[in-house]
Amino acid sequence: MVRQTRRRFLEDTLLAAAAMATTPAAQVWSAEGASTSANEKLGAAVIGVGGRGVSHLDALVSRPDTEVVCIVDCDERTGQQQADQVSQRQGRRPGVYRDMREAFDDPAVDIVSTATPNHWHALVSIWAMQAGKDVYVEKPVSHNVSEGQRIVEVARKYHRICQAGTQCRSMQGTIDAIEFIRSGKIGEVRLARGLCYKRRPSIGPRGIYEPPKEVSYDLWLGPAPLAPVTRPRFHYDWHWQWAYGNGDLGNQGAHQIDVARWALGIDRLSDRVMSYGGRFGYEDAGETANTQVVLHEFGDKTLVFEVRGLVTDDYQGARVGVIVYGTDGYVSLSSYAGGVAFDSDGKVRACVKITYTIFAKDEVRGCSSSRRERHVALGVVARVPRHSL
Repeated sequence: MVRQTRRRFLEDTLLAAAAMATTPAAQVWSAEGASTSANEKLGAAVIGVGGRGVSHLDALVSRPDTEVVCIVDCDERTGQQQADQVSQRQGRRPGVYRDMREAFDDPAVDIVSTATPNHWHALVSIWAMQAGKDVYVEKPVSHNVSEGQRIVEVARKYHRICQAGTQCRSMQGTIDAIEFIRSGKIGEVRLARGLCYKRRPSIGPRGIYEPPKEVSYDLWLGPAPLAPVTRPRFHYDWHWQWAYGNGDLGNQGAHQIDVARWALGIDRLSDRVMSYGGRFGYEDAGETANTQVVLHEFGDKTLVFEVRGLVTDDYQGARVGVIVYGTDGYVSLSSYAGGVAFDSDGKVRACVKITYTIFAKDEVRGCSSSRRERHVALGVVARVPRHSL
């Protein structure tokens, strides 16, 4: 085991806390015991700041022991706008790059935080670790399972930290609910069901569109095939095209599948997987399923994940959540705000309030899982083949 220095511990704590970026930034990142020593301040590069990356910036700027050294975005206007915002808050303007390799060459950068489109996740992580940086990568950890395995290999080879954004792992209420389940309070557990019932309207007609003039489209594509833009809205709607995104299976399902697997006590990929579904209700530029059921078999245990992107009712009070079934009852984690345990007759046994852990210097819950376990959690999401839809 590699001995941790104080600086390394700070990096570990920081990257664990990054997974909590869905909560108010000041609450999560103002960890007790944060260093205020100038020679222990960590330099951060944030890659992709058009959406989720803004939360990364807010969180990093809020800490006394980190400084945003540079911002990378292939959209020049977005990068400059966010650099202006950071400058007002931290007193020093970060550098702005379009090409992430310039940030990786910067010796002032200790950690890399990335919120790029999914097809870039693996290469960003690998390049950064090869350059000696530690990494926080948004979910899904990779665009497919093979890429995720390469990330794990590189992290081990270069002895770097690479953490994925499975934020639910650090919610105290979720931790308590899993402990409740695994202590036998609902009997033997063999089935967990994850839900994503999010209304997703049409993204507009398929055609040939010009990318925004501020965007370096070649850099945006990166490892993806060279192809024209075929969706009306350039940003965000890449989620629904296979070359760049994974649909809601990877967009939202990374969280619910991870919690469901955790509840089942599973730390490996499934033995068998089946998926059925399609894109229904409209014809548009999207390709990924808006209606889908995925079944993973782990011996005598089963994990089901379901996407409903059209108008639908909730299920047992949940639209986005996890329901875990035991021989003596079930637990419904119906949202990010709370959950309820029921007995076999549907009577309430316990309520669970989901809260967020503020990381202290001697307690880093978010880093309790091994690199392999983190990869497996996200790899389960990516395993469904495209041709199965």
